[in-house]
Amino acid sequence: MPYLIEILLFLAPFAAYALWRRLNPRDEPSDVVLVLAAIGVVLMVAGGLLYGLSRSMERGATYVPPRLEDGRIVPAHPERR
Repeated sequence: MPYLIEILLFLAPFAAYALWRRLNPRDEPSDVVLVLAAIGVVLMVAGGLLYGLSRSMERGATYVPPRLEDGRIVPAHPERR
């Protein structure tokens, strides 16, 4: 069920655009809409890169997966070699 919701959320903007094109066949998106969409894409890519770079491990560190010790879960963490 969660996958269905994710698929529907992914397809919602495409469906909205298709509905808009169906209801307004002669109208084209205005320049303002295109510029705002381009700015949104740039911000999305920049945010993804910033997040990826801020969450990366240090060079030479080894990933230690989560494990169970004495009945407690020890979270995943990087360790120096």
